[in-house]
Amino acid sequence: MALTISLTIIAAALVVAVIIQIPVLLQIRRTAREMEKFLETARMQIVPLSHDLTVISRELNSVLQSIHRQADKVEQSITTLRDGIGRLREFEEGILHKIEEPLQETATLIGAIGRGIGAFVRMFRR
Repeated sequence: MALTISLTIIAAALVVAVIIQIPVLLQIRRTAREMEKFLETARMQIVPLSHDLTVISRELNSVLQSIHRQADKVEQSITTLRDGIGRLREFEEGILHKIEEPLQETATLIGAIGRGIGAFVRMFRR
């Protein structure tokens, strides 16, 4: 009799365990379906996303190369401008040197002539 009761209790426990496992298994099945749908959606979206990332990567590489070329051109332009400014300074100094001395002599000569004329005018006024 104890064996019958034990077998009944074990059978009842197994039935209860199976009944409890049915909703769990159903939930696992639903979750698996949802996961399947999600993975399919993700797979469908990864292809265009991968293509877009490839296009963006190519364009970014092109832009970076263009920036690098432009930076080289700007550097060359700055060097050319700096050299041009140096040559302009040398030219300015040369012109000043060539013009300054004759201008000073001319100004001195004009001043002397003016003083001489002033001296003659004063002599004749007396």
